Amino acid sequence: MRGALVLLFALIFSLLLTACDAAPTSSPEPLPSPPPPASSPTPGRLAVPTAVPTPQAQIPFGVPERPILFALPPAQDGIVSEPVQQVLLHLSHLTALTILPYVPTSYHETVDGLTQGLFHLAWVSPLAYLLAHQQGQADIALTSIVLGRERRASQFLVNRALVQNRTFTLYYDPLTAANLADSTTALAQFAGARPCWPDPYSPTGYIVPLGLLHQNNIQTKPGAFLQGHTTVVKALYQDVEGLLCQFGATVADERIFLATELPDVAQRVAIVWMSDPIVPFDGIAYAAALPDELRARLTAAFLSMAQTEEGLSALRQAFQIDGLKPVDDTFYWPLRAAVDQADLSLDTLIR
Repeated sequence: MRGALVLLFALIFSLLLTACDAAPTSSPEPLPSPPPPASSPTPGRLAVPTAVPTPQAQIPFGVPERPILFALPPAQDGIVSEPVQQVLLHLSHLTALTILPYVPTSYHETVDGLTQGLFHLAWVSPLAYLLAHQQGQADIALTSIVLGRERRASQFLVNRALVQNRTFTLYYDPLTAANLADSTTALAQFAGARPCWPDPYSPTGYIVPLGLLHQNNIQTKPGAFLQGHTTVVKALYQDVEGLLCQFGATVADERIFLATELPDVAQRVAIVWMSDPIVPFDGIAYAAALPDELRARLTAAFLSMAQTEEGLSALRQAFQIDGLKPVDDTFYWPLRAAVDQADLSLDTLIR
């Protein structure tokens, strides 16, 4: 990233010199309209060759000489897709701002870019936002809505054979979609048992469940990370005697069961207990240095897009979401508390 940004900084510096030579001494010319993004997927980290120059007070954000840089969801190929370009075209049209995309390789790069003042707004995972906000570098503005939901829950699962032999008791009623006991009662039975987790970065499959166990002073055996929510369900399905793991945790989403492609998985794997939905979907955050007036303009543009058929279609194709909702940092308090209860460091949870 550093080499690319140095090269692109040189291009911007050249543009600034050209602009200064051509500028009249009597009065400034009107700012040019922002150029539209390319009409086809653009290889490389930036859709337009530019970088954030050294901040200069006399140059406002959002003009070609000082574009707003939007950090997109991380990807290794660095390609800005056609749907994302359409979103940027909408944003530029609605805000009259020059907005350029950047594709980081990881959320660590996103957080670092916000910290260094390279990015002005960013598409962030919940944990990436918590880390950036903890460092005083970002403020959340919008959260995604997916399938009508704003947050996700966690669920504890067991093989039903371990219920039938009275090893475990179910405290969740699938008919009413409600728990039959509090977490202290329902999870106490997992003391000394061995869990299966999807991976050590999963908020719903590891961080929230581990936080709940710690909150209730429940000590388990060391768990196994199986690299996927569906993999956890499959392992429980096959492990009738609980040899690999006696219980598991995943995101509370019936599509996890469907993804196993096991026709009788719902009969073989049972939900023991389900948490409250406290894990937000991905969101949009602003860098601390971005002025409030531009934040308001960008937020209004995103929400305006989400309210039109064409704009929502572009957002859905670009980010796999069904809408956006304004939120502030309080929306993330329950997840932040879960991270603290799990006794985990945010630095180790970002990838």
